[in-house]
Amino acid sequence: MARLQLPAIKRDPAKILANGKATAPPVTEKNVKEEKAMSINVGIPQALLYHEFGELWRNFFTNLDIPVTVSGATTKRVLDRGTSLAEDESCLPLKLYLGHAESLLGSCSHLFVPRIVRYHRDFFLCAKFAGLPDIVRNTFGLNAGQVIAPNIDGYRPLCRLGAIRTAAGAVGRSLLAGAASYRRALQTWRQRPPAAGGPAVGKVALIGHSYVLRDPFLGGEIIALLAARGVATVTPADLDGKAAYAETRRHAPEVYWQLSARLAGAACHYARRPDVAGLVLVSCFGCGPDSLMNEYLEQQVLKDCGKPYLVLSLDEQTGRAGVATRVEAFWDLVERRRRQ
Repeated sequence: MARLQLPAIKRDPAKILANGKATAPPVTEKNVKEEKAMSINVGIPQALLYHEFGELWRNFFTNLDIPVTVSGATTKRVLDRGTSLAEDESCLPLKLYLGHAESLLGSCSHLFVPRIVRYHRDFFLCAKFAGLPDIVRNTFGLNAGQVIAPNIDGYRPLCRLGAIRTAAGAVGRSLLAGAASYRRALQTWRQRPPAAGGPAVGKVALIGHSYVLRDPFLGGEIIALLAARGVATVTPADLDGKAAYAETRRHAPEVYWQLSARLAGAACHYARRPDVAGLVLVSCFGCGPDSLMNEYLEQQVLKDCGKPYLVLSLDEQTGRAGVATRVEAFWDLVERRRRQ
């Protein structure tokens, strides 16, 4: 198994003094810190919440003049490696994450794996996000210094400041520099342009997590299949977060998990939209919150909305041909309904 490359301390060549004797430059704490910072390269796995906050994380380190390496796109090999590394009970997105993390071990000095408990006042994230740094460390035998794991457990500025201190300090930067870098990165992230849309023969709502729908290997194939037929798609990410959570509070106030609450709110919203011709619920096998939320949405929302719907559950054994057949059959049903 590849090991994470620790930053090496490189000394300058010995300098020749006027008397002809060679001597090494004096080693000071400042010199050591500067040399360490020059050899740091932060790796970020392109999985899970990277698909939502990846640009923010990359720009944070780039603004600090720290090189960043993002793992490549998901492939069958990445999935197979993650499956072999993870526990059998792990969900598909976690298996993908471990596969992406392993691909970075030989080229980076640190892995950025934030510990995210929650960032909304009313909801918590799934436990796997809180335990992710420990899972990565234990899986690959890394020490605490090799994994940058800022703790995000709240929505207040003090919590954010603590996370910035941890992330900046791990790469030899001050809290002041980290805070300035975060402000710039956040401003850029909030100014992301909306997805371009063109003429479409219809519109379908894809209800799924961003790390499923935005991964070309998973939900990206579904989007491509519909786009090939001239069908536009909308996702929970296209709906304002406040509007989605407000929908959830009205229709499913007992929902505890934040990402599930966003899916529930988006499903309720799109089920009422007259321009949405059908809905596709996309989830991954092994996800505990999704197993409950999918049942609720199908029984309480999808069956009563009067629109065609499809429930897709993906796992490491899911064949592309099977997904394509089901998506095409679903759109054929949508078109038949529209002609009636």
